[in-house]
Amino acid sequence: MVKTEEMIDFVEKVMEMRRVQKEFFKTRNYASMQLSKSLEKDIDDRAGKLMSQLKAMEQEGQDAQQPGLFGEEANA
Repeated sequence: MVKTEEMIDFVEKVMEMRRVQKEFFKTRNYASMQLSKSLEKDIDDRAGKLMSQLKAMEQEGQDAQQPGLFGEEANA
């Protein structure tokens, strides 16, 4: 299950990445570029993890709503 803390942490990390990207484009500083690339990879990893969790939650919801054979409960 996706927790609120995970979502807040993800959004904060995206905001940090954007700040560093903007700094890089202003200065063309090599260190800013390296940090930006590192943050981008972290964001990609976190986004993949969150998407997997959301898809799993969605699938669980669909499984719970889907009736079983001959109208029986799916989890019976």
